[in-house]
Amino acid sequence: MKKQFLIQKKNIRFIISCCVVLTGVVLGWNQAEAYTFEEENEVMYVENRHSEISGELEGIHSETAVYEYGDQAQLTTLVYMGFLWSPQPIVIPRPEIPEKQIGVDPSMPVLAPRTEQVLDTHKVTATGYTAGVESTGKGPKHPQYGITYSGVKVRRDKETVSTIAADPKLFPLGSILYIPGYGYGIVADTGSAIKGNKIDLYFPTTKQVYKEWGKKDVEVQVIKQGAGKCTEKMLEELSEAIDVYKSVPDSWLDKAV
Repeated sequence: MKKQFLIQKKNIRFIISCCVVLTGVVLGWNQAEAYTFEEENEVMYVENRHSEISGELEGIHSETAVYEYGDQAQLTTLVYMGFLWSPQPIVIPRPEIPEKQIGVDPSMPVLAPRTEQVLDTHKVTATGYTAGVESTGKGPKHPQYGITYSGVKVRRDKETVSTIAADPKLFPLGSILYIPGYGYGIVADTGSAIKGNKIDLYFPTTKQVYKEWGKKDVEVQVIKQGAGKCTEKMLEELSEAIDVYKSVPDSWLDKAV
């Protein structure tokens, strides 16, 4: 009786091995579309076009159920093939997408400077300005329209760096500040009304000035003291660095400009 049981066990394993090989051959020859993915419903339907093989598999599965042997690999293979030829649709659940972090301003993707990067902090009154007549007295047809005191063009880029105006006695041209709620700014401009602890933040339109900023008292962080100049090359290099690191890297701060 024991011998007969062992023979039957060997026969079952042999049949299972043959089925696995046969499955690979059939799948290799099958040119029909076995899987249909419906993205909208997120359901994957597996069409069974091999009823004969399915019947054989079901027979083997019922027969092997009589014997309680511990070959987990063979059972796993049977379960996998049972799903493969199942006439019922297999539902793939929607993957869980993490919710957006609460409290993070989507308009401020850049990171604040690290503590060791901050040279000094200043409490200032920050206002907004534009390149237009309302702020500079220059219209679009003026040859100096949109040109700052340092000679670079005004720019507002939430994802990298923007040009700002400050008192050069406090913040020399080329100084890099981090302004909470605005982002990184490089001092490229001055103004007759911008003296002492006052800074002016550039915005493309007056609507943005009032909607996004207005007038605020903020504590700005100085991460680089300017050398009295600001050039387009400096702006481009700084912008590229922030775009990559989402903050000003130490290697850029150590550069002599």
